[in-house]
Amino acid sequence: MIKLINKTISAIIEIARGMATIMKHFFREPITLEYPEVKPVFNDRQRGRLALLTEADGSDTCIGCMTCTKVCPCGDLIQIKATRDRETKKVDVEEFTIDIGRCIFCGNCTEVCPKGAIVCTGQFELADYSRNKLVYDKKALTLSPEESERYRK
Repeated sequence: MIKLINKTISAIIEIARGMATIMKHFFREPITLEYPEVKPVFNDRQRGRLALLTEADGSDTCIGCMTCTKVCPCGDLIQIKATRDRETKKVDVEEFTIDIGRCIFCGNCTEVCPKGAIVCTGQFELADYSRNKLVYDKKALTLSPEESERYRK
């Protein structure tokens, strides 16, 4: 009988503590955001969509060294096809694709790039209905020279 009384008293105390917590928060301003209408503000270091930078003259910053493909923990996530011009010895990046649907946004590719050609932008709304649309090619990844200036270190 005493056990039953102790359990009942303990339950009443816990219910009272819960109700006190509810009353404490009842008159506070809510801190949740109405997401689609109100966008959250993130830090500048937030790792969002990957992008390729361009030089002021519109040429590619990427030199095709493929260090980003080697350091990526997701395997064949980044794919680059580059050719070297025999006369000028300059490397031309023909294809550059990233599968954003498989990317874990670790930022390793941005840290290891010797030219700083690949950056994480602040764009975080990347959802799509098709996985094929999440494979970004060079055209979709490349930023304009004006946008590229914003991300230069």
